[in-house]
Parts: sequence; structure tokens; C-alpha cells
Amino acid sequence: PDSTLVARPLGTTRLVTCASPDYLASSPPIDIPAALKDHACILFAAQGRHWYYRDGDREQAEEITPRLTCNQIRSASLACVQGLGITRLLHYQVADELADGRLVRVLREYEPKDLPIQLVYPHSLQLSPRVRAFVEWACPRLERVMPVLEAG
Repeated sequence: PDSTLVARPLGTTRLVTCASPDYLASSPPIDIPAALKDHACILFAAQGRHWYYRDGDREQAEEITPRLTCNQIRSASLACVQGLGITRLLHYQVADELADGRLVRVLREYEPKDLPIQLVYPHSLQLSPRVRAFVEWACPRLERVMPVLEAG
């Protein structure tokens, strides 16, 4: 909403709930968000203890009692890959693990809507040559490496 800034769209991402195939094979089914109470959850601390899901047009919150709380994204994803539980991170943060099968998305039909990824910078009249050069250099590179988000 700040008219002095420009937001250049680069792509989208989404919060995805995922677990390792080994964890899923030895745990109760997870077909609805309320089933999370029966699972070991790995919490990325910055997201808080409520995981929000979409049920049609309605948003629902599930309070998480974590087995493990991490303040680093990589720690949460590694713990999940090792089969310690279910985690919820942004798609691009676990795209490699999902692509090679180390992690599997669960609760896909309940995932919240896509989140925009944007590079935000001052309007061109206020743009320094260094910022302009960075924007022109970074945008095409970021757009190329943005992982493709498969639909729910």
C-alpha cells in the first residue's frame, strides 16, 4: 500500500505440511488437520504454535504441541527428513526434499492460499544506481530458480 515502493512479483510459495515416508509408514493416518494432535510435530519457532489450514472458504487453526522446536529452518527440515515428525515450512524451503522423495506433502487439500514472493524497492525516482543494478541483476535469477509449486 506504500505508494513510494515498487513490488516486483517473482513467484509464489505456500506453507506445506510434510513428513518423511518412514515417519508416515509408522504413524497414524493424517487425513485432516485435527489429526495433528496424534502426531509428533516439529515446530519452526517463528511460525508460532498455531498452524492455519483452509477448509473450503473457512480458515481453521490447529494448536501444535511440538516434539521439537527449532529456530532454524534447516534444523526443522533435517529433523523431519530424519523421521522425527511432521513439520510445516514454506514450499521453497523444502522443495529439494519434496522433489527427491525425502519428504512427502500431507494435508494438501487443506493448505492455505499461495503467498506472493516479491522484491520490494523504492520507486524509480528515488532509486540509486546500485539498487537499480541489483534489481536488474537479481530479478531474472530469482525467477529462474523459483521452485514450481504443484497445486494442492
